[in-house]
Order: sequence, then structure tokens, then C-alpha cells
Amino acid sequence: MSELKVKLVNVTPSVATNYLTYNAKNRKHSIKHVLFLTNQMLNGNFLENGESIVFDSNNILLDGQHRLMAIAKSGKSYNIPIVRGAKSLSMATYDTGKNRSASDVLEINNFKYTTHVTNLIKNIYGYKVRNEKSSSVDKNNRAYTLTNQQVLEYCQDNYEWIKEIIKRCNGITAKSTTRILSTSKIALISYIIGGKNPSEENYSFIKNLVGVNIQESTAPSYIFTKLYNSKVNKEPLNFYWVLGMSIKAWNFYADGNPAVRHFRFKVTDNLPKPIQLQQRVVEIQKAQQIIDVDAETTNFFRS
Repeated sequence: MSELKVKLVNVTPSVATNYLTYNAKNRKHSIKHVLFLTNQMLNGNFLENGESIVFDSNNILLDGQHRLMAIAKSGKSYNIPIVRGAKSLSMATYDTGKNRSASDVLEINNFKYTTHVTNLIKNIYGYKVRNEKSSSVDKNNRAYTLTNQQVLEYCQDNYEWIKEIIKRCNGITAKSTTRILSTSKIALISYIIGGKNPSEENYSFIKNLVGVNIQESTAPSYIFTKLYNSKVNKEPLNFYWVLGMSIKAWNFYADGNPAVRHFRFKVTDNLPKPIQLQQRVVEIQKAQQIIDVDAETTNFFRS
């Protein structure tokens, strides 16, 4: 007969603090993980998913210390199953299974291209965090990562345009003789330079960037050469550098794609702002109007 007893308890900060006094044999806690869970709770992203807090037959806490610390720190309360009477040796069996990935969650919810979609969503978030914070943001800090639930919610709200970008970029990647960038990475570049609905001109630039169409001695071909050599020599390039250089290359491309021998971007710099193509067309039209007016004025005085 099992000695396990389960009870659903409303775990308040004071209850969590009390439970933690029985935390005698647990592994050393991770401050980063506590911060991550605390942020999830404060932002309303922590869900009551049925995951339990476990005590052994001697009332020693076996599993749940990080959640309890986060509850105490956040001031939030949650209904959590409390399991008592587990064998002390059972602690060794916790967290040994394969964690469910965000891609798994999307697939369960019947989305397609789940790996690419997940990577793009996380890349977009990383791009926004990098811009909003500073270039020194630690991408490995869990406080700045997305949970599976956040990825799912973002996908549910944005799937149609994400799917279209992935499809277009996947097609471009398939035509590349040497795959110098993953589909999700060129999808991020497409999103940055073209927004949620990149134009044909945006995708034309991407084709130049990854070598499907190459126009020698231009900014996109310069990046392609760097990426190709990196691939061949197995010397990975910093992707933040690739992103900054790609945006600069797009700005050259949008400005008429002139011959470019060399240009630079430092990983300590903020990312440049991409030229919006429609905005550039308006600027050119305005400049042309000024030229036309000057020409008419000159002709008037000559006559």
C-alpha cells in the first residue's frame, strides 16, 4: 500500500517560507532559476500546471525549492499539489526525464515548421531584448528567455505571418548551394529589414546575401564571402556581428546597391536601423522634386 498522500494547497508566500524550513537535503539552489521563476510570476506567466511539491516521510522537502523561493520572493500565491510520504531515495529520480521543448508544444498544438517557428520567435525576442537592454545582455541568463507557454502564445497570435516568412526563407535556403545561414536566422534578418510582411525586394536581398543570386562587389556579396569562408574554414562568426553587417548591407542595397569593397560593424555597437524601402522611395521622390524645381528655376533665369 502506498504511503503517499496528496493535497491541493494554496501556497502563499508565508506557506512557502514555512515549507522552505524543511529544505534540509536538497541540491544547492540556482539564483538565476529563482529569478527566472520570480519574473514569470510577476509577469503573470507562471501557470498552475499540476506540478507538485514533494516531501518525504520525515517531512523533508525533496522537490520544489525553486518554486517555493520564487513564491516567497514574488508575493504571489498558487494552488499546488503537495505530496507527502515519498521515499527519501526518490529524490535521485527527479528531473531525469526529457524536458518538453517549445517545438514539442507547438507540434502538439498542430502548428507546422515547429523548429523553425520556435527559433524565429526566440530570435525575435532576443533581438528585441538586445535592443531594449544593452549589448552586454547575457543571452544565457534565464531571466531573458522565453518559456514554452510564451512561445505558444506568441505563435498563436502571430502564426500566419511567421509561417509565411519561414516558407519563403526555407525555399531560399533550399536553393543555396552552401547553407551559410539557417532558415530561422535568415527569417530573422527578413523580419528586421521588412517587418511582418517582407517585400519581394527584401527577399531579393536575402537571395543575394546567401548566394542564390550574387552581384559581385556589392555589400550583400561581401557578407556572403565572409559567411562562406567561415563555413568552409569552420570558424563560426558572432551572429550579432552578422546581424549588424546584414542590416548595413541591406541599407546599401536599398540605396541602389552600389559597389562596396569593405564596411565594418563592431559587436559593441548598437544595431543600425534598417532603411524602410517605402520610406526610401519617398525620400528619392522628394529629392527628385527638388532637382526638378531647381532645374526649372535655373531655366527661368536663363530665359
